[in-house]
Amino acid sequence: MTKTKRNRKRSRGGIGCLIAEGECNNNESSRSTKSLLRVEDVPLSTAFNLIHSSTTNFSDTTNSTQHNNLHCKDQRRVRIVHPYPYTFATFAKHRWLGRPLIDVYHDEFGSYPRSYYEAAIKAGRILVSGKRVTCDYSIKQGDELTHTVHRHEPAVGLSDLSSSTTSHADNEKEVKTPRIEIVYEDDTILVVDKPASMPVHACGAYNYNTLLEVLAHWNPESYGTGKLFTVHRLDKLTSGLVLIAKSSSLASSLGKCILERDGCEKVYLARVKGRFFDILQNANHPWRMKCWTSHKIEEGVGTEERVERQSKQQKLATVPPVSHGEVAEHDKYNISGGIQVELPVLKKKGKKKADEASVNQSACIAALGFWVTDCHGNLVENATIQDCTKQCDDMTTTEIIDHAVGSHDTEKLYEHVDSAKRSIHWLHFACPCRISSHKNGVCEAGDFSAKSENELEGTKPAQTAFTLLSYEESSDTSLLLVKPDTGRMHQIRLHLQTLGHPIANDHCYGGDLWFGDDEGQQACRKSREWLNRLDKGSNDSDLTISNAPATDEEIYQVVANKSREDGESMDGFIVKTCVWCARCRGVDDINSLDGSAEAKSRNEEAVFRRTLMEYLVRSQGIWLHALQYSLHVNDDKSSRTAKYRTALPSWVHDTIVKSNE
Repeated sequence: MTKTKRNRKRSRGGIGCLIAEGECNNNESSRSTKSLLRVEDVPLSTAFNLIHSSTTNFSDTTNSTQHNNLHCKDQRRVRIVHPYPYTFATFAKHRWLGRPLIDVYHDEFGSYPRSYYEAAIKAGRILVSGKRVTCDYSIKQGDELTHTVHRHEPAVGLSDLSSSTTSHADNEKEVKTPRIEIVYEDDTILVVDKPASMPVHACGAYNYNTLLEVLAHWNPESYGTGKLFTVHRLDKLTSGLVLIAKSSSLASSLGKCILERDGCEKVYLARVKGRFFDILQNANHPWRMKCWTSHKIEEGVGTEERVERQSKQQKLATVPPVSHGEVAEHDKYNISGGIQVELPVLKKKGKKKADEASVNQSACIAALGFWVTDCHGNLVENATIQDCTKQCDDMTTTEIIDHAVGSHDTEKLYEHVDSAKRSIHWLHFACPCRISSHKNGVCEAGDFSAKSENELEGTKPAQTAFTLLSYEESSDTSLLLVKPDTGRMHQIRLHLQTLGHPIANDHCYGGDLWFGDDEGQQACRKSREWLNRLDKGSNDSDLTISNAPATDEEIYQVVANKSREDGESMDGFIVKTCVWCARCRGVDDINSLDGSAEAKSRNEEAVFRRTLMEYLVRSQGIWLHALQYSLHVNDDKSSRTAKYRTALPSWVHDTIVKSNE
């Protein structure tokens, strides 16, 4: 295989949108929304209305009556990308060489059963270097494997600032109101407030329903392909600030600043279960960490001078005992309390890098424990709950935030303000984290001291600081201000779960999916009932077009017994044999797509309805919001400190906190 073939310009990872029969165009221009892409954004209330209209199609009038009492108060909107023909492309990996094509697809890609891949290879939807082959074709070095499908994407939520607009290739309407709230913009950087449930960039089932693609679709001249560069990531379920550079050099500079923690401070809001700081009730908690220093007194020094010198040495013990979740080698014997876990040297790819790592790096000591500091960073060894909660009295949420992390003047974005009119106490928590399942994106944190060196591979030290903003007795939830000192995957969520105060609606890490949202819970239940009826009582509660593999029965009904008719376009054939479209129509109408305009219209309506229904059964975001970023910006003109802050999310009430002993 030649270098030119391997490195020719292609869109994202060798994936292109099918724009013509039998052609997979990988040019950047082919990804324009003016090709085959059709996008709609609709009020969330539309999904609620569909619950009632869909239920009336069934004979159970009892459930139908219950739906009449279901109303949507949420003003957010939902963005739907209609299905489109799409070609996945990849070059042959080394482990595939010499293996039959059908075995590779069946073993490596789990969205379809073997019977589907057999039918797809025979129909020409799976090609090797642009040519049709047989199922037993032996993969060779340099082969390019392509698979053309009818791609369905999950819906995502938008802010209530979005305008209702339907965009077609032949009917593009001007959108005056952005679908994403712009926090700040100049010639070099774009700062936006990302809605929850929307990924920043393409990943998994999401391709065009991403932050970058939404911006490009809204304003292609300013935000189109090649004009925006991501600086950092934000979890799909998390809302808040995302920094986007307008040049690759600035993106690299800012990304390095964040990665190396060079003058960068990130501030989040979180709403968690229970009354925070309860962990301080136990003065002898095994995770409470203290730092001890030696008190050396020279011989011959008078008693009064010795007492004075000892007092001065005790003041030096106010420095936090842990930095970035790690314990320095020379400090590990000076710390009492907590747990210290010696982690193996982080393995690096490549022989040269591995050799350098073994020579230049020693084993890392990760800490598991907590301590409290005041607003100046001084250690408060015997902090009580009262010390940490009285700071909230008689101030609004915004006022407490300003005292804790500095006020924010929108007219002076680059002016650093360090205000601390009253003492703000921070609980610092160090706890190692690791990714327990790369495939499912699941992480864990906690006491890993009993694990072997092999089990500890990939574990990294992590540290987060928390302070209380308010406590709501009616829901038994606390509103926190959070400052992550490191940036591990799902770090804040994991640390809060480990402390016994998970984010209230984070069902992945100890919360309840519909915590405090009876309306959403009822809509989820009714949508699930409708989906189960459509699937004829399927026992798989995760049966959705985004993540459920196709079954052999579906393949037999939709794909295996279908052949491409004379004169039929590849586009039409792909839609006709799409398993996910058939699933949207339901078992009763699985073979109803006969190519007529009426059948096509019914299919589009069924896909639209199911996409909205599935949005209602998923998490629409968690109560974790990236509120503020402060970082150094170095460009050709100057070096400055920039600070950006969003408005408070809807689940935060900016009210005065009354004293509550």
